[in-house]
Amino acid sequence: MTNLQKKMFIVIAILFAIVLSMLGSLTFAQKIEPNQLNVQYKTLKDEKIPKSMNDVSIVYFTDLQYGKFENKKRANKLFDTIRHLDPDIVIFGGDLFDTSCQMSQQDIDYITNKLSNIQAPLGKFCVLGEKDEANNDVIRSILNQSQFEILENETILLTNEQKDGITLSALSNSPDVSKISISNQQYNLLISHMPDTITNEDLSTKSISLALCGHSHGTQITFPIFGGYKSIDGAKSLNRSHAKRLSFPYIISTGIGCTHTNLRFMAKPEVYYLRSEEHT
Repeated sequence: MTNLQKKMFIVIAILFAIVLSMLGSLTFAQKIEPNQLNVQYKTLKDEKIPKSMNDVSIVYFTDLQYGKFENKKRANKLFDTIRHLDPDIVIFGGDLFDTSCQMSQQDIDYITNKLSNIQAPLGKFCVLGEKDEANNDVIRSILNQSQFEILENETILLTNEQKDGITLSALSNSPDVSKISISNQQYNLLISHMPDTITNEDLSTKSISLALCGHSHGTQITFPIFGGYKSIDGAKSLNRSHAKRLSFPYIISTGIGCTHTNLRFMAKPEVYYLRSEEHT
């Protein structure tokens, strides 16, 4: 074999490996990753957490996007997981249905039933996503029937049958930071559907302990080295591929469902299980 033939063989072998890798990645992104569901466990440990909230669990999930791609099989995995985690509190981060979904009465009944069956003795809370606002009346009706309290530019106290607790503040897609009233003596959670909302400079003066966001789907497709394949409005300055130093820690969930395309790569669907713990 001549040197030229050896070089050609090496080039062909490399190209063949690249093609196989691309085909394997595409298959994984289409057939496997969208059907997976990770549970991310995190302990909330802070001296501001009162004894009454010790060992209280919170499940946070977002961007269900039920409809075109998120079918009953995938959604059932989510609801079964939540039931298995047996949380005290549930927080939903918005976007119940995908905008491409023509919601039938059967779809509405199914989601209402599944959300209603979630057991959370200390409360179920949510914010609305931009896709929820496109079907505002229907989504609000589903959430209300399912005993989810919709929070919009307000702060509430999460308690365990005691006077003290931790706060949960919510910013809507038309945020009004001035309505977020919290004390630096308390542990303060913040929920916002869109990550860019929490980059508001006025929040830097607030004593926020942890912020929870969604919306970006973790860019849904993330290329090694290059990052997310695109950014979307509401998650341009802050997403899984573009971190930013804020005055408080934050979580940007990859969410549950798919939108625009039935692909996920390096952005597995996920649920967060947060357990509060008194600082000792």
